[in-house]
Amino acid sequence: MWLFFALLNPVSEGLRSLFIKRSSKHVDPLLISWSNNVIPVLIFPPMLLLIDLKFNANFWIGFLGSGIIQVINTVLYMRAISKGDISTVMPMLSFTPLVLLIASPFTIGEFPNTIGLFGIMLVVLGSYVLNIDLKKMSPLEPFKAIIKNKGTRYMLIVAILWGISGVFDKISIKSSSVLQHITFLNLLVFISISILVLSQKKFNKEKMKSAKVDLFLVSLFTTGSYLFHYIALSLTLVAYVVSIKRISSVIAVLLGYYFLNEPNVRQRLFGSIIMFLGVMLIIFSQ
Repeated sequence: MWLFFALLNPVSEGLRSLFIKRSSKHVDPLLISWSNNVIPVLIFPPMLLLIDLKFNANFWIGFLGSGIIQVINTVLYMRAISKGDISTVMPMLSFTPLVLLIASPFTIGEFPNTIGLFGIMLVVLGSYVLNIDLKKMSPLEPFKAIIKNKGTRYMLIVAILWGISGVFDKISIKSSSVLQHITFLNLLVFISISILVLSQKKFNKEKMKSAKVDLFLVSLFTTGSYLFHYIALSLTLVAYVVSIKRISSVIAVLLGYYFLNEPNVRQRLFGSIIMFLGVMLIIFSQ
């Protein structure tokens, strides 16, 4: 059952990426981040009436830890994109599963078996190949850019923090429920980003109206991504769920090629195949 939700998540993430790309032509990135959480904030809180709420120390530690990281990462992610080339910035996100391999055993006692570990490594390698343009740079160029470019450093911090947030998510979910964690997390992120949007005077009704369909779909697929990701997270190892989530890059590549005419699809598909083999190993390791 965990695999069903873990695979639905990257599909939803890939579709979300397509509409983020389309809406970014008209709308400020921070405003898109704010739009992400509109539908979840409307849907999830009323559903809390259907469950028993559990407030304990572990829930607060997990929820606040993950929530604070999500807010910080929203700001750092946008800064990384604005200060660096996407070709050197985006490969940094490939290393989030490796952070979990280090953090999970010491915090929540999770570590994959040998086959699963090899699968995670293949997913990381495939994700890196998928996100780097080998026609224009050497495979080590993104690492060199860490020294030269603030944007690449920011995105590496984002990757590390996302790995850590996965641990906090698991702690919160195990101590409460998937729905409780999602709801409180969304409220915290939505309120925090709303303050940022208003303080930086980014709110622009006219631009939002021009991209209202795309922004609605961004928020809709964000809702799906939240549900699928956290349900899967409650059922298996965090490192497995986060690794399979990287497939969203594959789906984004295919959607970008067919709908946005983005180039370099052959190399990206090669990276996708490596990732697919890694996912198969993760599946059969269970």
